[in-house]
Amino acid sequence: MANPLFRKSKEEALEYDAYVAYCDGDNKWVYGPLRSFLEERRNYTLLLSDRGDGDVRPGQNRLAISNSISKCKKMILIISNEFVNNE
Repeated sequence: MANPLFRKSKEEALEYDAYVAYCDGDNKWVYGPLRSFLEERRNYTLLLSDRGDGDVRPGQNRLAISNSISKCKKMILIISNEFVNNE
């Protein structure tokens, strides 16, 4: 059994700080100000599907997306007018 003093918590062992879920219409904002602020200024590691992070790629099935989300500490859901009006 591993020494509990040296064992990483489950959250520390995860690959990404957050998965960002958003609709295509918010792509410019997500890859501009949001990504810049969180990754460059705050040093977070984001999983963004449109750049092919993890197992998530546009058009992937739900299982692949679910597997990728399980590698993240948190989930950020971008709810915009575009998101609400998207079918």
